[in-house]
Amino acid sequence: MAARTGGGEWPGTLDLAALRASGWRPTPFRQFILKIHSRCNLACDYCYVYEMADQGWREQPRRMGGAVVDATARRIGEHVRAHGLTDIEVILHGGEPLLAGPDLIRRAVVTVRREVGARARVRVGVQTNGVLLDEPFLSLFDELDVQVSVSLDGDERGHDRHRLHADGRGSHAQTAAGLARLTAEPYRHLFGGLLATIDLANPPVETYEALLRFQPPAIDFLLPHGNWDTPPPGLDPGSPDAPYGDWLTAVFDRWTAAPRRETHVRLFRDLIALSLGRPSTSEQVGLSPAAMVVIETDGTVEQVDTLKSAYEGAAATGLHVGRDGFDAALALPATAARQIGADALSDTCRACAVGHICGGGQYVHRYRAGSGFRNPSVYCRDLFRLAAHVRDAVGRDLARARDEAARRVQPRSEPMPPELKRLSIPEKVFAGLAQGGGGAYAVDELWRVQRSKRLLLLRWVREAARSRDPAREARARQAYALLADIQGRDPDAVRAVLDHPAVGVWAHAVAARGADTDPITALAAAAAIRARDPRPIEVVGGPDGLFLPSLGMAVPFAGTGIVRAAPGAPVTISSDADTFVLPDGDPHRDAPGWHGLRTLEAEYHGMALHLLLDDRDPLRSVGGDPMPRLTHEETEQWRSVLRSAWRLLVRRHWTVAEEAARTLRVLTPLAPPAQGTRSSTVHEAFGAMYASLPPDERDLAVTFAHEVQHAKLGALNDAIPLTRPDDGRRFYAAWRDDPRPAAGLLTGAYAHLGVAGFWRRQRHHEHGPSALRAHTEFAHWRDASALATGTLLRSGALTEDGERFVTEMDRTLRSWRREPVPPAALDQARTTANEHRRRWRAEHGDPNAREQGGSTTAT
Repeated sequence: MAARTGGGEWPGTLDLAALRASGWRPTPFRQFILKIHSRCNLACDYCYVYEMADQGWREQPRRMGGAVVDATARRIGEHVRAHGLTDIEVILHGGEPLLAGPDLIRRAVVTVRREVGARARVRVGVQTNGVLLDEPFLSLFDELDVQVSVSLDGDERGHDRHRLHADGRGSHAQTAAGLARLTAEPYRHLFGGLLATIDLANPPVETYEALLRFQPPAIDFLLPHGNWDTPPPGLDPGSPDAPYGDWLTAVFDRWTAAPRRETHVRLFRDLIALSLGRPSTSEQVGLSPAAMVVIETDGTVEQVDTLKSAYEGAAATGLHVGRDGFDAALALPATAARQIGADALSDTCRACAVGHICGGGQYVHRYRAGSGFRNPSVYCRDLFRLAAHVRDAVGRDLARARDEAARRVQPRSEPMPPELKRLSIPEKVFAGLAQGGGGAYAVDELWRVQRSKRLLLLRWVREAARSRDPAREARARQAYALLADIQGRDPDAVRAVLDHPAVGVWAHAVAARGADTDPITALAAAAAIRARDPRPIEVVGGPDGLFLPSLGMAVPFAGTGIVRAAPGAPVTISSDADTFVLPDGDPHRDAPGWHGLRTLEAEYHGMALHLLLDDRDPLRSVGGDPMPRLTHEETEQWRSVLRSAWRLLVRRHWTVAEEAARTLRVLTPLAPPAQGTRSSTVHEAFGAMYASLPPDERDLAVTFAHEVQHAKLGALNDAIPLTRPDDGRRFYAAWRDDPRPAAGLLTGAYAHLGVAGFWRRQRHHEHGPSALRAHTEFAHWRDASALATGTLLRSGALTEDGERFVTEMDRTLRSWRREPVPPAALDQARTTANEHRRRWRAEHGDPNAREQGGSTTAT
């Protein structure tokens, strides 16, 4: 950082040593901005590179040299390997990057991908003004798989207010011509979206609709750069007005009022996500750690280059790719300041009702000479206006969604179903869960929350289909209406389908990543089969076949088809190529072209477990490496060990058995690892457990105890957030070899509280070496979990409800630590724990560990 922030200006005063001692660790860079050309063919009067405080561009080489490209690529590959990254983004930037020419662009893309290798996906984009966007460049980008984003500020009049050639000519016509080439076949798939800088003189709705002419997949609206010393155009920091907030709320209202989604607006989507407690995806709003770094044409490493608008040298780091790795940039106070979340905010922002949503706004807009960057944004009033407007709109939309869902899924004479009435968790359920248990009643409450989520997500799917092609919209509308109608007559049929974990995985993928909406037809078909509804329904298969949640899969099946399930007739699935007939009376059995989801059942002393063995769902890989379709012998192995494990759970661990029976709907077999076993649950797939075949009933029983805890905590978090947004800090966990965020530490601690509870009971029923193992497991996991709860309670990373929850966990664990354990078992447990901590410290360093109560606590 420049000397200017090394004295009294923040973040020059930021104490990195204290941050690290508190457990914070930097977030690795995942976005690398390569300034491959430092000059531009336009002279936009608002450009932060050429027209604002930092004029360092004048000293930069015009073009990035080959040696700098190679050194940058090596440093990126080095960073990916050092941090185990699996997905990064490279942005070709300028100036105008197309001035660098096709040869340098090819070299940059190919070299970075070669240095990174197969260990990580490298997404590449280019940010251009579009003037030079011709057929040869588009052909090159198609060959190299480079996404193209274009700067466009609106219609011709709005765009040409600022985006001019040096001789004063406007650039709109050339940019529009470049966009016409980009958005035509065969290049439209390369279109990443539009960037539009706001000008208050441009009417907001007209500007938005001018941008829509090019059918962009996304639009980024950018606030003009400014700060408290140099306010943006049209903004008076001393005035109560919020002109930019008003401008953006007008666009937001137009965006949300459209009958179908016309494009994605990242700022609006981030604000909606933040209003729902989710993280943001950019630095504009929210508290997510900033993970981008800039490389100039001469190889110097800089922070995000918008800092150039603050003062001379504001983006400088003093680093160079020829001698410094990117970890050196992570070690700077200026980088930490953009990764520590709420700790970087001013007192004003911390106290603000929407501070957690706007996150203090973009970092660069907070600057004031003398105090640095620890101020509210110069756009404070505008951000408040917009964030509060979006928050309130989200609240109204959720209320309408619940009301509409209640009307659609129940007969008019029936009250709203309880899962739509209540998204909160009763206090006695919260307390029971916090103590590590909760029982059947608690799990039933968690299922109510999950069903509410899935019903709301289905509405999202229906709305998302409206922004796709008319055929998808029609299919989604038909499927949604059929589900709503069946729900009114046979709610158990719809519930059985919606409870299938694959539905949650798919619906989340639609909401979060824009996945295909057509699988809603399979949901409706599965419900129709269960209810024996006579109406035919159009279905759409995927590349693996047609999967009907909770029932099975038709293979091969491609394209569209019709499902018929009239009472008294066989259930048929017809496509252009074939017709499949499901087994009469039991669709879980196999038939020609039909792979039913087989059942696994166990019963002991009147308590039963009913599971589907899901080895066909195309989305089951979210839980790990899935097994292919099991043979009859493999299925019987699972049935045998499941019955033995269930007998053990019912006899010795009644509450675990009760919770497992109420929580789980599906068991998905995983491929065995090279050593031991593996298991998992997935937050979006509540109701599923993923596991490799265990060696014996004890192993499977403790897997149930472990994974049901994971599932319970994930479902509870949907109703009551327990941790604050990730601020970049990482903590020691006795069950992992890598540092964990607070949310991950809590998840692991709660799961291992369940494991400790299992061995606490089981140790009294074992003999000989098995008894020693059971005592050792109990001592090890109770101490490991207590170590984590202590860390969490000191971390400041918990919400108020999280503090209450972890305090109850800690109270339970403290009482268990007073229980006697044979000395030999205690010695083994401590030896194992100490060895793990030794290895962890050798890899990650000592996170200011200190001795407390005989255990080492990492904070």
